[in-house]
Amino acid sequence: MTTALAAVLGGFGNTRVISYMVAHDLAAGRLKTILATCETAPVPIHVIHHEGRRATRKLRAFLDLAIETLRSDGALN
Repeated sequence: MTTALAAVLGGFGNTRVISYMVAHDLAAGRLKTILATCETAPVPIHVIHHEGRRATRKLRAFLDLAIETLRSDGALN
């Protein structure tokens, strides 16, 4: 948690953060969105790697886990 976010949760003003950082607090009602019309469009997340002969099973397992985690996190959709 950033200092700015901690301050906002403590009732000390407003801040601008990335949506995934506050998704759970917004859903729980601890925070609310202001200036929603000023929000920027979401940017997709890409997982990129060089597929080659030296790709290990560990790397493939990590990539599969990262992709699955990113896809299942509602804050990132």
